[in-house]
Amino acid sequence: MACKLSAVSKHYTTILALSSVFLFGSFQLIKPFGVKIVVIDAGHGGKDPGCSGVKYKEKDVALAVALKLGAYIEQNCKDVKVIYTRRTDVFVELQERAAIANRNNADLFICVHCNANPKKEAHGSETYVMGIQKSEGNLDVAKRENSSILLEDNYKKNYEGFDPNTDEGNILFRMYMNKHLEQALNLSAKIQNHYRENAKRQDKGVKQAGFWVLWRTTMTSLLTETGFLTNPAEEKFLGSEKGQDYLALSLFRAFREYKDDIEGHKTKYNDQVESIPDYVPPKDSLTSLPTETAKDCTVTNNPPIKSAVPAATDTVYFSVQLYSSDKKIQTGPDNFKGIENVRETIDRGRYKYLVGRVYLPEDAAKLQSEVRKKGFADAFVQAFQGTSRISMEEAKKLLKK
Repeated sequence: MACKLSAVSKHYTTILALSSVFLFGSFQLIKPFGVKIVVIDAGHGGKDPGCSGVKYKEKDVALAVALKLGAYIEQNCKDVKVIYTRRTDVFVELQERAAIANRNNADLFICVHCNANPKKEAHGSETYVMGIQKSEGNLDVAKRENSSILLEDNYKKNYEGFDPNTDEGNILFRMYMNKHLEQALNLSAKIQNHYRENAKRQDKGVKQAGFWVLWRTTMTSLLTETGFLTNPAEEKFLGSEKGQDYLALSLFRAFREYKDDIEGHKTKYNDQVESIPDYVPPKDSLTSLPTETAKDCTVTNNPPIKSAVPAATDTVYFSVQLYSSDKKIQTGPDNFKGIENVRETIDRGRYKYLVGRVYLPEDAAKLQSEVRKKGFADAFVQAFQGTSRISMEEAKKLLKK
């Protein structure tokens, strides 16, 4: 027991040290503006098949969706470089997947996976960001995906004794602090929205769990579970060319919305992508299954936000978020590189610090550019209607009206 506690203590110290670098060093990092490099990680591969259905394996479905997503980005976002952790059925160690993203100084890391459950009726899509496990279900998913470590040579040395099958090992992630968490939550919410609207998947929500591959990356990262291979109807969708294309299309549409949010502008995409109709489920699909309720949902599409600035209930405006913290920070200019009139909001238990209140997207983009030059490299635009946060797309539609 003493040895275990000593090992845990060592890991806590390491995590705290890394967390301090991520948190306090974030003010010093200046990266090229926007989303320019994205790493797409197809889960499992080679000797690691992942979970399986009757006919299809996770490693194959994940790779197909990942390649389709990359193709959509390459064809429609010429300013973005796409890097894959694997393009074929090969085994790539978890630490190498993260290292690929870190070596290439990526702006975004997207892991594509499939889900499994002993209950065959389980179905739907969910997306994970790095964080505390909210339930036993989330912990089970993290353990299963982290178990790929056990297939690696010298895994005990490479991962400093971390055992993905133990609660003690996974609890180490509970002290993780990620300066990119807000952006990951933003993109994850968009992904879930498009899964629901475009691919007609059941929305199981955005969740937090301890995935090693997300912990080791130094940029905005997430892991999406596209569906359950253990559900016969959903396996049929996941294994089909059409199903994989709609999943990739949903991920791409979420990606481009996120990119526009970060860069503060609306990009015009080709009519072919815009005009693809939403998926129409066949009569024998999941519509006949009982509807599940998304549990442990970290983010909803339009979560309420307590604002320190009163506003008319129908007013649409934009602000730039500088920083997010679980601890309260005084809003004086000394704490925000000389920026004045910073205001504090509280959203889902976190303190968020915003500046500005402008009414045109182009003015918001200018403000974002200004604060990034002051050192807030991850500052991004948020849209509001009254006291509620809304998506940039919704805000722009309301402004047109």
